[in-house]
Amino acid sequence: MPAVAAAQSVAVVYEQYRDALRARGYARETLRQHIVARNLFRGFEEHRGAVLNPATYDLETHDRLLMYLRTVRKLAPNSIYTAIKDLKSFLRFLRDERGVPVSIELRKLVAKPSDSPKLYLSAVDLEALATVMLPASLIPVRDVFLFCCYTGLRYSDVAALHPGNLHEWNGGRVLRLVQSKTRAGVSIFLTAAASTIIDKYAGQRTRLLPVTANQVMNRYLKRIAKLAGLTRAVDLVSTEGGGLVRSAVPQCELVTVHTARHTFATQSLLRGMPVEVLQKILGHKKIQTTLIYAKIIEDFQHHTMQRIWDAPAAGQAADVATPVLPGTICAVEPLAA
Repeated sequence: MPAVAAAQSVAVVYEQYRDALRARGYARETLRQHIVARNLFRGFEEHRGAVLNPATYDLETHDRLLMYLRTVRKLAPNSIYTAIKDLKSFLRFLRDERGVPVSIELRKLVAKPSDSPKLYLSAVDLEALATVMLPASLIPVRDVFLFCCYTGLRYSDVAALHPGNLHEWNGGRVLRLVQSKTRAGVSIFLTAAASTIIDKYAGQRTRLLPVTANQVMNRYLKRIAKLAGLTRAVDLVSTEGGGLVRSAVPQCELVTVHTARHTFATQSLLRGMPVEVLQKILGHKKIQTTLIYAKIIEDFQHHTMQRIWDAPAAGQAADVATPVLPGTICAVEPLAA
């Protein structure tokens, strides 16, 4: 591919970058994220009335881009951080692989992420979801969500499950799959609760579970969570005008399909799963990602302090040690000797 002319619109140039990523086998989710980035940068060009030129991009232009993303597009800090990360990758590609002059040192392109808490469900919440009486139309959505709580699967992976992913192992069953987002191969043991959900929908379709569109599931999950009584107030923190805005939001309003993955990670750690094992199940390349994902620091410090200062009386089990359903949390398949 010839070098890209620096004066071309970012919409054209960025599409060449996506073509290169596609040719190199990058995952569909990654390519989709770069569509979002391309559209943001194109919107900035239209707002500014000038082409986003790598040869003249400087810190002043960068600040204007940040202001556009924050005030015009009203993006959250983490969304801005992702956009700037994509911009740096794009400029690095132009500079190192296409010979396009890039005027600024990429390390100077900074956007601060926000350490926002991840919503996860407690053992009591899981029991409420598993036992609530629901209309027939909502039951499959609840079952798929619980299955993700028991396995840690993302929406993209649970939606793609088929009979070829299911394997017998040691008197039970495991799922073996390659994750859509990271292309990491994972092997997840199906406990009794997860297997029951699989068996419930056996023989009905080519897919293992009746997964509907992500947006539809998220809408239905809020209704399901409300019916299950998950209505306690949650502290929602957002940014506005450079400051923090805090508000109390019912827990049910924040539940999405991805909450299941947070729930699996956190509940697995709280119930004693080694973090290295959890890392393999989740398919994380770096263990630091697993630690952040599962809120390990905050919750472990609370449970450690609770154990030291408020140890339960004899015969009284702590919540962390009491699984709600038999075998709800999965374990990774042991390595062959």
